[in-house]
Amino acid sequence: MPKKSFSPDVKILALQYLEEGRHTLEEICTMFSVNMTTLQVWRALYKYGGVEALIRPKKNKVYSEELKRSAVEDYLTKNYSMFEILAKYGISSLSVFKKWLKIYTCHSELNDSGTGMSQTMTKGRKTTVDERIEIVKACLASDKNYQETAAQYEVSYQQVYLWVRKFEQNGEEALQDQRGRTKPAEERTPEDELRLRIQQMERENERLRVENLPFKKVRGNRKEASLSRIRIQNRYMAIQELAKNENLSIVLLCKIAKVSRAAYYKWLNRKPAAQELENQQLVESIQHLYTQVDGIYGYRRITMTINRKRETKGLKKVNKKRIYRLMQICGLEAVIRRRRKKYPKVKPDYVAENVLAREFTAEKPNQKWCTDVTEFKYGKGKKAYLSAIIDLYDKSIVSYVLGHSNNNDLVFKTVRPAIRTLNENEFPLLHSDRGYQYTSKEFKQIMDKAEMIHSMSRVGRCIDNGPIEAFWGTLKVEKYYLYKFESFEALKYAIDTYIKFYNYERYQETLNGLSSLEYRDQAA
Repeated sequence: MPKKSFSPDVKILALQYLEEGRHTLEEICTMFSVNMTTLQVWRALYKYGGVEALIRPKKNKVYSEELKRSAVEDYLTKNYSMFEILAKYGISSLSVFKKWLKIYTCHSELNDSGTGMSQTMTKGRKTTVDERIEIVKACLASDKNYQETAAQYEVSYQQVYLWVRKFEQNGEEALQDQRGRTKPAEERTPEDELRLRIQQMERENERLRVENLPFKKVRGNRKEASLSRIRIQNRYMAIQELAKNENLSIVLLCKIAKVSRAAYYKWLNRKPAAQELENQQLVESIQHLYTQVDGIYGYRRITMTINRKRETKGLKKVNKKRIYRLMQICGLEAVIRRRRKKYPKVKPDYVAENVLAREFTAEKPNQKWCTDVTEFKYGKGKKAYLSAIIDLYDKSIVSYVLGHSNNNDLVFKTVRPAIRTLNENEFPLLHSDRGYQYTSKEFKQIMDKAEMIHSMSRVGRCIDNGPIEAFWGTLKVEKYYLYKFESFEALKYAIDTYIKFYNYERYQETLNGLSSLEYRDQAA
């Protein structure tokens, strides 16, 4: 169990009470939940180094051999108390000094403090049997100086110690690596051969069974929210479920999920953290409240309701972001409409006058064009955007592009191919609304380069761009609203088919019973 940590302010307050004498030593110890020895150590450290000495260091303090020897000798010869020695030499705790005292009185060497274990204490390496035998003999020859032998052969202290102990108990045979070892073929009996073959077949069958299971569940490729802060919680849960229901090897499942067996068992035997338990209680409250109000509450009202109930119980309020995250984990959201997203208003780079002025007739092809962008929905909440240009002479669609985003690129890909179809002496007027694509510098540059006149609708006057708006209505009534589109490809195919039909085969009374392109050809 870790030691209880106290801040320097708490320690100073306890020492202040002690100096004032208004409380007994026992009362102060009870008040701050410390023992008398700890209180006296605080007093000694404060006397030695002030407030800084009371701050718990992040790293172990290093002491020289001379300081240790002086502290011990002063204690033994000059009648200092242990607490006075702590104050004089700035020793961090009583247990540290007692350890020095024990080493000195046992006539052992007091050495400088290290900064931790050296690499020879912890860093091991793979070795052969012959190497282990050589290392053990060298260690025994040096009167079991494990540290020196470990440094000489570049192995860890623990390795040398274990090899020497095994050698002393069972000789050189004990130094053989028996992990996962099977008998050589010449040593095996027919029964051993049969048993080994059965084990191999069982392992192969188990591996094939695992291959037929849903691997994604085990490997945990998806990022799934969880009440726990454990990063790969879902992998552990999948291993636990498959091991229980399918009777599969934990070792094999851990290997597939790319987690260690020790990590899985550590998770299995863990105790849920306090925050995880609180999250579980909050989830139960959220689900109960959500059901009670028929799902009309969003995370803000649920937060207010839960915090009001917590206040009556004397509990701390919870943040609305935490409630939002827990509702996402449970898949809960308000059934009422979402608040519309606010888009910042962008100042246009340039604006053109309404040159068209609702004169929706033209005397010849490529004299007046109208363009706009409309939205289509498909699948589960996905959107597509159609940009098109209509010729006011014959109401034909000159160019169109269907895309995933309503951006500048969509409009530019519509306008540029249309301009390339023009003859040298054709400079049509192009009318649009005041969408950000049409008021951009790039669009103006395209207009100027083609020597075309740009006309724009007035603010809030959709009728100014009536011909293209009418085409959107016709397209949606005659094709889009009649079907349900699950994919972008299906929607694109439907629009391509309809626009081809509209241009070539859809006869219009205003065009003398001709289709758009038939009327255009007649004019040519």
